[in-house]
Amino acid sequence: MELSNSRRQVEFTLGAIDGADESLASKTVASDLRGGKFENLNSLLEQAPARDADWLVVVDDDVQVPDGFLDRLLFLAERFRFQLVQPALRHTSHAAWRVCRRERWSVARDVQLVEIGPLLAVHRSIADHLLPFPALRMGWGLDLHWGGLAKQRGWRLGIIDATPIRHELRAVAATYDRQAALDEMRRFLGDGRPHIDRAAALQVLAHHRSWR
Repeated sequence: MELSNSRRQVEFTLGAIDGADESLASKTVASDLRGGKFENLNSLLEQAPARDADWLVVVDDDVQVPDGFLDRLLFLAERFRFQLVQPALRHTSHAAWRVCRRERWSVARDVQLVEIGPLLAVHRSIADHLLPFPALRMGWGLDLHWGGLAKQRGWRLGIIDATPIRHELRAVAATYDRQAALDEMRRFLGDGRPHIDRAAALQVLAHHRSWR
């Protein structure tokens, strides 16, 4: 597992929809999970709270990351003082928002939207404001809500282009009903929660061409 090849102290908390893989059993705290993504994440956090972790990294099971990924991602996140961050997606990957695709000649970008997956990292400075996650099955619209909170509270959101990942093993919405996801999003955002619109979600606030 590439994420374990880090110079940082990393603790893994895994969940399984079915039974745990034998090679990962010691790190799997819950199996036979039947909720939605964020319901399942909350179940994992109940059994293994993040506590004093500097970063909480949420990873789907269908991503490919490059060598040395985690150390570079978090180094750059800290260098640019991001509090909610994701790696850019390679251009062959599925991406709900084009702003999340890798940009050439860029190390990192200040943005107003970080996707709910396939991989994101939350800094401890804002973790108490985001956890536990809302009890959503699909989670569509949650990234727009995070953008609204960030705008209100001055949080720094970023995309790291220097650590692009692949997310192309499973089609988006292949395991759930797309219309149900849209309906859930409308109910969630329509309940008076702050959120950004599509134009703001696609906006890049600043480009960083070097890590220095």
